[in-house]
Amino acid sequence: MSEIRQSSGTVAVVDRRPFFERALSHGVAHRIIDAERRAAIIADGAKGSVQVAQYFGSSHLFASLDNARKRVVTLVSLYLDEQSGGDLDLAAQFLRDNSFLSHSRGGNAMLKTLHALPESSMFDTARQGQELKDFQDERTLARPMSLAAYRKEWQRRVAHAHLQQAARWFAQALQIGEEALDSVPAEAVIRTGLLCLRQETAKCPDRQAFAGILGAMRATIIKQGAAEGAKPAAKARVKTLLPKSLLDAVPQEHHLLVDGVRREIERHDLPLLAQANLPLDEVFNSLELRYFLRETGLEDIDAYDAFVSQEWTKLTKGKEDQFSRLTLFLCLAAGVTVRTTLSQTDAKALIRAARKTGLHQEPVTALITSAAPFTIRESLLSTWQEEWFPEAQQYLCDPADEAGDNKYLGALRYLTENCNIRKA
Repeated sequence: MSEIRQSSGTVAVVDRRPFFERALSHGVAHRIIDAERRAAIIADGAKGSVQVAQYFGSSHLFASLDNARKRVVTLVSLYLDEQSGGDLDLAAQFLRDNSFLSHSRGGNAMLKTLHALPESSMFDTARQGQELKDFQDERTLARPMSLAAYRKEWQRRVAHAHLQQAARWFAQALQIGEEALDSVPAEAVIRTGLLCLRQETAKCPDRQAFAGILGAMRATIIKQGAAEGAKPAAKARVKTLLPKSLLDAVPQEHHLLVDGVRREIERHDLPLLAQANLPLDEVFNSLELRYFLRETGLEDIDAYDAFVSQEWTKLTKGKEDQFSRLTLFLCLAAGVTVRTTLSQTDAKALIRAARKTGLHQEPVTALITSAAPFTIRESLLSTWQEEWFPEAQQYLCDPADEAGDNKYLGALRYLTENCNIRKA
């Protein structure tokens, strides 16, 4: 069907018919295709429509046959347009010199080739994506595929395939088995590979090792004086962490795609490392899903927590019960020596300090924000601010508690019930 459009005083005719119909009309009009050849095309088309209708459903219903005819026209158009480069003269000659069904088979082969390419850069070892028949059904009827759409989708899928090839090269270099790649984005493997190239390690890192890599890179940034730097010179120093020379170790055919991933790390990941005020585990949490890490079980998680929370572990002495935590927090809030267990004398000193200068919420909040493990940080903050601190103020800062010979009875009772207090 032709459409006439008028714009800026000019008239353009847009032919919206399938390419096959345009090529056939052109061939007939220019006497490239004679009556005998037209009859052969009609016979082949009828035969092909029945075969396609049987493949997708039934060859006995009129609707099925009509849909099959549309599918065949789409397939022939796709193949003819590709082979002729859009030249109607050449397309008409192809229709004259080759059977109609050969063009239909050619179009179907193009769809099969396209379907075989990955739909995304994520590895799918079990091939869980769209089934071939569903793909053919959609692309020949529901969303008939033009050559322009085919080429656009082809380029997109080929890019995914190339990314997977580059990722497989890194996976082999890092001793990652194919089975471990299932449902993993190719970019994640390449990102990890680039950091390992920088650190000159030949084994895929687990959580602890990855945190070590991030820590080492952050230390380099700070040493260079680039942390928190907004000046161009500081940003340039951050970029030297992943120089383009790393690509020298990568096969030439992967350079372009791998360099694109390298620049993504420069733009989005390295600036996080340069923020010295962010705890390492918070940086890790922001970056973890962008990288591929080796799974080693619960012991890996424990080792990682210990590694990224060294300051926290040093203060808590490895004690993670609520009594030890509250003891530590109250010492910090009162401004006395930080401990996780108090003697009776220490407890009374804490109470005196609280009543003299008050309890201060901010030091504890700063400690939790900067040093507490990321997984418990939010809950610990809310517990301290909404429960522990208000209750401690009520009991530790109550002047009425000093009446009589036994001072601080209520405060000491509160500490004994909620903190670690050694009995005399």
